[in-house]
Amino acid sequence: MTRLVMVIAALLAATTLKAAEHPKEHPTAKSAQEEHISGVEGKTAEHPKKGEHPAGHEHPMGSKEWTKQTTKEYTQEVERYVKEESAKGAFKVHDDKLGKDWQLKLVRIHKDRVVHLGNNQFFACSDFKSVKKGSKDKVDLDFYATKTKEGWKTDKVLIHKVNGRPRYTYNDKNEMVPVNN
Repeated sequence: MTRLVMVIAALLAATTLKAAEHPKEHPTAKSAQEEHISGVEGKTAEHPKKGEHPAGHEHPMGSKEWTKQTTKEYTQEVERYVKEESAKGAFKVHDDKLGKDWQLKLVRIHKDRVVHLGNNQFFACSDFKSVKKGSKDKVDLDFYATKTKEGWKTDKVLIHKVNGRPRYTYNDKNEMVPVNN
């Protein structure tokens, strides 16, 4: 029984750490139903059975299927954008603070942290690494994208962190606040 308690405590601690990983580093959703879209399960009525909607019907916002589909579409848009904007296998982003251009490779998109900002606008961060030979630099980029009638569009890409050092955070009003390192 002691071992079971230790396992449960470890799982709870891991969950708490994950939730606290980015306390105010990213904007928050406009309302409770627009939280991190992967975390809204249980906040809306369960989605009806397959086949109960006419073709082309969008799932209700916040439903499990809406969350899954939106996360998939957002991720595909970021991957498409990175691929399209990459030159010679690297994603190029200019760093005004350091006065240089980063040549980066996508490592992962934080699919579990996609945030619905309202008005069909979404946000998530992505991990990149430098492709420069011998470099171990890691850069966290924030992608803002909008879902339109014509499809998805990446609106802006910001450098959030370089080698774990944040450039900005967000206050209680979702306003970007610079971090002085």
